[in-house]
Amino acid sequence: MAPMISENDTAEREKPPILLVDDEPEILNSLKGLLRREFTLFTATSGKEALEILDQNSIHVIMTDQRMPEMTGAELLGRAKSDSVRIIFTGYADIKAVVDAVNKGHLYRYITKPWDPDDLVEALHDAAKEFSRRLRHRMLVDEMKQFLDEALGEPGTGSLSDGGIRERAELLRSKLQKEIDIQDSPH
Repeated sequence: MAPMISENDTAEREKPPILLVDDEPEILNSLKGLLRREFTLFTATSGKEALEILDQNSIHVIMTDQRMPEMTGAELLGRAKSDSVRIIFTGYADIKAVVDAVNKGHLYRYITKPWDPDDLVEALHDAAKEFSRRLRHRMLVDEMKQFLDEALGEPGTGSLSDGGIRERAELLRSKLQKEIDIQDSPH
C-alpha cells in the first residue's frame, strides 16, 4: 500500500514526483535529461522495479512504456496500488494496448513515441495538476464524512453543538465552492 499523503504533499509543489518506466535505458536517460529540472524523477526498467518504487514513495504521476518484457505497461498500471495519475507512452500504434490500459489501469493519457518535448512536459504538468485535484477532492470528501459522523453520531444523537455544526458546515460550504469554481474554470 502506498504511503499516506498529507495535505501539503500536493502536485503544486515545485517539483512533483514522477515515475518513468521503460526497459530501454537510453529512453530513460533522454527523459531524465528533458524532465529533471521540472520534476522529481524516479526511474525503473521493469514493472517489478516500478512496483517496488511505488511501495516506498509517494508518486504523483506514473509514465510507463507499454511494451516491456515480463509485464506490460497496462499490467503495471493495473497492479499499481497508488493513487498516481497514469500515462502510457509507446512507439507502437496498438489500439488493443490502449483499451487494455484504460480498462485495467485507469489511464489518464496515452502518448506516442517519439514525443514532442514541449507537449510531453505540458502533459506531465497537467497530470500533476490532476493528481492535486484528485487529492483535494478526496480530502474534502473525507472531511465531509468526518463532519457528518460527528454531527449525526448515533441515530438520533449529535456530538457537536448547534454552533459547532453551523461553523463546520460553513467551512465545508466554502471549500466545496472553491472546488466547484476550480472545476468550472477554463484549463
